[in-house]
Amino acid sequence: MKKFSLFLIVSVCFVFLLVACSSNDKENENVNSGKSNEVVALEYEPEDIDPETDVCEVCAMAVADDRHATQIMLKNDRTLKFDDLGCLYGWIEENGEEDIGAKYVRDYHTEEWILLEDATYVFDEQIETPMSYGIISFKDKSDATEYMEEKDFGELLTSEALADHKWEMMDHDHDHHDHGDDNENDHEHGFHKEGFDMQVTELDDVKVEEEKALEVAITLDESALEGADVRYEIWLENDKDGTDWVDAKETSAGNYVADYTFNEAGTYHIQVHVKDGEELHEHLEVEISVED
Repeated sequence: MKKFSLFLIVSVCFVFLLVACSSNDKENENVNSGKSNEVVALEYEPEDIDPETDVCEVCAMAVADDRHATQIMLKNDRTLKFDDLGCLYGWIEENGEEDIGAKYVRDYHTEEWILLEDATYVFDEQIETPMSYGIISFKDKSDATEYMEEKDFGELLTSEALADHKWEMMDHDHDHHDHGDDNENDHEHGFHKEGFDMQVTELDDVKVEEEKALEVAITLDESALEGADVRYEIWLENDKDGTDWVDAKETSAGNYVADYTFNEAGTYHIQVHVKDGEELHEHLEVEISVED
């Protein structure tokens, strides 16, 4: 009888132990899954936006340090920055997500960086974003809902829904200008400042160790923009670490020139940075070929 009682007690304890272990496993599983995004956030911390130098990877426009800025942290520690969430998804559509470590967006109200997967989104054609994709992000779903109630428009989207969203630019009368002639390297460039435009003088037959004049004509509301701060950022393709910065001088109203000598043959990227006070900061990138 005593043996049976002892066996019964041991059996009951074993059952309780199994239940407790199972419960702990579930709790640990929940904790781990709940912290997965925290782990990602610790491993891939977002970088600050520098509007002086940061340019969107897709549209080559300046990335403003504002609520619309987004970024991708690659597994190789490279950071890609975008001026609009739509541009971020344009990059993903082109390159896939295999090399991505983390994706960040900003809270619409506080501009706090948050993981893309943790945010809630509002879409509407009436919402103006830098490239007119019409989607803004919120850390809290309640803030997104409150925004829609205040504006009386908007569609609530989860991060999962973004992958299936039809990414199209809305017609918000953003200026786009065609720079140059019919050269295959010319692209349409949009600028943040309404009425702003710049034309870069094309360079032909550039040789190594030959000094060339880099020239850009800048206008605002069809008038020459005088007294602006203009700099040229120059780097050889695949060698962004070897970037040179050259300050331009205004040689005539709205025309800014800098002399530069290319030391190696290859394809060079030249990005013109234009700043005028606190309200205007624009970029334009062109490519040139340098031969021996």
